[in-house]
Amino acid sequence: MHRTFLVVSDIHYRLDNIKKLQIWLTQKDRLKEIDYIIASGDLVNADYLTPLTTEKDEQEFHEVISAFQNFGKPLYYIPGNHDPDTSFLLSSDQDRKDNSKRAIDGKPIAKNFHNESLQLAPGLSIVGFGGSTEGVLKNSPETVIWPACPRNTETLLSERLPILIDQVKNDDIILVTHFGPSKTGTTDVDMYPLHPSGAIESGSKVLRDMIALRSPLLPNESSKQYITLNIHGHSHYPFGLSHIGQTMIVNPGALRDGRFAILSLSQIDRDKLMERDKERRKYMQHFSRDKIWNLEGLEFLLI
Repeated sequence: MHRTFLVVSDIHYRLDNIKKLQIWLTQKDRLKEIDYIIASGDLVNADYLTPLTTEKDEQEFHEVISAFQNFGKPLYYIPGNHDPDTSFLLSSDQDRKDNSKRAIDGKPIAKNFHNESLQLAPGLSIVGFGGSTEGVLKNSPETVIWPACPRNTETLLSERLPILIDQVKNDDIILVTHFGPSKTGTTDVDMYPLHPSGAIESGSKVLRDMIALRSPLLPNESSKQYITLNIHGHSHYPFGLSHIGQTMIVNPGALRDGRFAILSLSQIDRDKLMERDKERRKYMQHFSRDKIWNLEGLEFLLI
């Protein structure tokens, strides 16, 4: 079994870049291979310092969603710190009504899965959590460069994420967050990370610790759930790939700047995967499941 994802983040209302991306995928004959679109926040440019949603914010937010629906693929998205505050409060009933209307209109589903978990394929679920944590100076963590949005994001994360993950039974997990885990290359927002005064930590310690608990760090460790991927955005500059234990951390970069990623997963028999990936077989032998979703391909692209 195989699934391919178009991964985008930090669009910041660049409708022109969404259209360019659609044209690029069509011209390169890549659109047909996409099963799902995942958008990890900051669809628009709402002011998170005075988080009072305006009609303009709401209109632009829905324009971005509609533009992605024109790709003809299911869209799963979470809000970032620059999205309307109402995007954190969508009720499941309202979401179902919105999705039913889209289905009637002939458009594919567009699902805000912030604070939710849902199954995409047999043995594969996604968990979403939006917002952002504080950005602080690395060498002076008491110095806050920008506040969290919502301001209690880290507390909510520590309370809600274990519940969401525990709702997933015997599936590998794609964890989608707007912010990334702390002390990871994909969260370093400074262009010159070695500069002693300029490096900023935008990642979450809570998120890092939770991923580590569910990704074996030693050959004899096992975990009830396995987070195979953490997809995030928020940090525009350091797009790319990192890892915590056996969990891959993916930041596609900002679509505002023309960056995106195409990611492929395959479900493979554990024994066959252990034969192929000899370096990691000592970890895989502790997995309780017979089949494992494995990262098969990842491209970081620029339109």
